[in-house]
Amino acid sequence: MKIAVLIAILSLAFCYRTPQYESAQQVIVQYAGGHILEAQAGVPRQVVVDVKFKKAFEVPPQVFISAQLLDWSVGLPHGFMERVSDITTTGFKLSGVAVGPSPLYSLFVDWYAIYDPRIQVVTFESTDVKELKTGQGERKVSYTIEHSLKDATNAIVSLIGCKHLLTNPIVEVKVEQVTPKSVTVSVRTYWQAQLEFIRFNVLLGTDQSLWVSPAYVFYNDPASSHPFVKRAPSAAEVPQTIELPKVWQSGPRVPIVTLRGYDVERARNMRLQYNKVVLESKLTYNLVTWWDTQIYGVFHQTAIFVADTTYKIFDPDCAELFSECNFKGDSVTVCDRIPDLPGYGWSKPIRSLTVPVSRRLYLFNKEKYEGQRTSFIANQQCMESITFSFAQLQSFEEEDHPVLASQ
Repeated sequence: MKIAVLIAILSLAFCYRTPQYESAQQVIVQYAGGHILEAQAGVPRQVVVDVKFKKAFEVPPQVFISAQLLDWSVGLPHGFMERVSDITTTGFKLSGVAVGPSPLYSLFVDWYAIYDPRIQVVTFESTDVKELKTGQGERKVSYTIEHSLKDATNAIVSLIGCKHLLTNPIVEVKVEQVTPKSVTVSVRTYWQAQLEFIRFNVLLGTDQSLWVSPAYVFYNDPASSHPFVKRAPSAAEVPQTIELPKVWQSGPRVPIVTLRGYDVERARNMRLQYNKVVLESKLTYNLVTWWDTQIYGVFHQTAIFVADTTYKIFDPDCAELFSECNFKGDSVTVCDRIPDLPGYGWSKPIRSLTVPVSRRLYLFNKEKYEGQRTSFIANQQCMESITFSFAQLQSFEEEDHPVLASQ
């Protein structure tokens, strides 16, 4: 019995997890594919594809998507919607939805699956668009969405759904503020444009895990001779070069580009894409349109996710004590309390430890809450050796009755 208990509470190092990530492009539907978004007129209508990861995740990841290519016919109302569902360790479902009766030809998506506690994805959708559905001129509505990434400092937003009701398709989403508990995103339109609903997702990160560029605007006057406005039927592209802070110019990095919105001539099909994303010391990509589409504005943004696979992810519910600094060596896991460690064969001092969020770890140098008590509320990467006989992990909610709550 003693051996069984010993095996349960003592373990070798490397019992933590490390971040995992995978990214790719997914075609939901493509022009001349005979799919229902193109060939039928019922509203709404959707196509669902199964996305499989190349390598299974240990824990279901967060999935962030960016609309990489949009292509639909003239005619109002019109627009699109993309959504992620049924995320597992092996994949997820990706849906493309037509929200108007006119043909929707193509939807391409870049997706980013990330398991890292320094990253969070929040998705928002609303038909409560207030003055965006009525009126004229510039109008803006802001939405504040709660999140649980308390160390969040940066965020990038991607437009993944919108229904246009009147005149040119015009929409812009923009991150306005990030706090430890929420992110505020504005939705804007102008001229005589009107919207019925909006959908976007936001990728949040810490200052160590995610760099985010400013919100960029590429604008053309409708009377200009820019190729996005005036050209013979053909493709046109506008190269973008983003300067990066030196600290973000090397290392394991994943580039992210998003379309935050657009201003497109209603008398032409909607055709907009970004492509050729290359990350070196700078981030480069192209904004693209084709055939006879006229684009007056593109709202876009970039980010870099730091794919640090050496970062250690510890148990969110239990504390872990290590015999060496930097969370190495032999270890003991404390999920509630452990009495008389020497009696189970543990005789090593503690040099580093982890503590879950909103928990306090108590260590006693004698059994049964006796002797000198030391407490911790945060991870300790390297410290003076501590020898203890009794360990107790307690939530902050139990602080009214410290330690004794579990006796």
